[in-house]
Amino acid sequence: QAHTINISDPKTGKTFSSTMTNIIQNDADPNFVRRNIVTKGAIAETEAGNVRITSRPGMDGVVCGVLLDE
Repeated sequence: QAHTINISDPKTGKTFSSTMTNIIQNDADPNFVRRNIVTKGAIAETEAGNVRITSRPGMDGVVCGVLLDE
C-alpha cells in the first residue's frame, strides 16, 4: 500500500508530498473504506488535510491528489 501522496494545492498552485494516514470516503465501494483501498475519487486523510485522489494508483503506481477546502 502507498504511504506517500503528491498533493496539489489549488489555492497556491504548488505541489508537495505528504504521508497518507487513512481513507475517509470512497464512492466506489463502502468496503474499500474499511480495508483502506485507494482508488480514483477517494477522499484520503493526510498530514496536510483531506485530499481527493485524482490518479489511478493501480494503473499509475503513483498516488496524486488535490487538497480539499475544510
